[in-house]
Amino acid sequence: MKPIQFRWIEAFRAVAMTGSTVDGAQLLGVDQSAISRRVAALETQLGLKLFERVNRRLILTAAGTELLGEAEAAVDALERFRRRGMGLRAPMNGHLHVVTSSTLARGLLPPALKTFRDAFPEATIEVEVVSRSELEARIERQNFDLAAIALPLSYPPGHTVRLGAFDAVAVLPRDHPLADQETVRLEDLAQETLVGLPPGAIGRARIEDLFQRHGFAYAPRIETTAAALNEMVGVGLGVAISDPFTAEVLETEALSVRRLAPTVSYEFAVLLPLARPRSAITNAFISALEARVEASA
Repeated sequence: MKPIQFRWIEAFRAVAMTGSTVDGAQLLGVDQSAISRRVAALETQLGLKLFERVNRRLILTAAGTELLGEAEAAVDALERFRRRGMGLRAPMNGHLHVVTSSTLARGLLPPALKTFRDAFPEATIEVEVVSRSELEARIERQNFDLAAIALPLSYPPGHTVRLGAFDAVAVLPRDHPLADQETVRLEDLAQETLVGLPPGAIGRARIEDLFQRHGFAYAPRIETTAAALNEMVGVGLGVAISDPFTAEVLETEALSVRRLAPTVSYEFAVLLPLARPRSAITNAFISALEARVEASA
């Protein structure tokens, strides 16, 4: 049996993305006839029909839909292979694929990225911001060079770099009466209209537990992402609790950030792939993250 060729998979993916062999050929820069032959060869090898024609468009069959994710993974793997090879040739001019959540992408990562890029301007970085569930799926599939996450998450300690635990803070409109206090008490905050993270978010679970342990109900009137907290609080829709890194970004002329007592801690870490040694470029980026954390201490 003839082995499946990568170009067949690439052609299948291109047609799936564009809906036609003409557009797929243009995407790959080859002749239409070549695309058609490659898709046909893949279907023959698999013994499956991958497309059906509907109104002059090629639509994925159920089998094609099942296999598209694998095709995407194969293309991504080849690109990672190419970039890894380039990185071995020039370690500090390589590529780093970072996956993270919106919370860390907004507060923790940007200054570290700036430090890293200043030191290694020829390096390329892909920062992929995904939901918590997708982040965990990427970690399960080992589809990353470095994952920046909020703990808890079960992962081998030898491949985990803990960045530390950091106290949550209160975020208030600048003209709010509680903004005059150096420290905001939880009981005072519990009486306010709250803006909070949606259910299922790691930070939301921590805050709910904090309120419950001290006899208060945590019931935000507005639920949104960490990235939108500043807009919501800034226009006077309520007050919020945030991790300190996001709060640094949030503090503007319209907002005040204050200590919260009692508070809850956020713990952040970097996860590394299980089957690969730490590269020089990965070590450099971790050092930039650690410097960012130290500067905020």
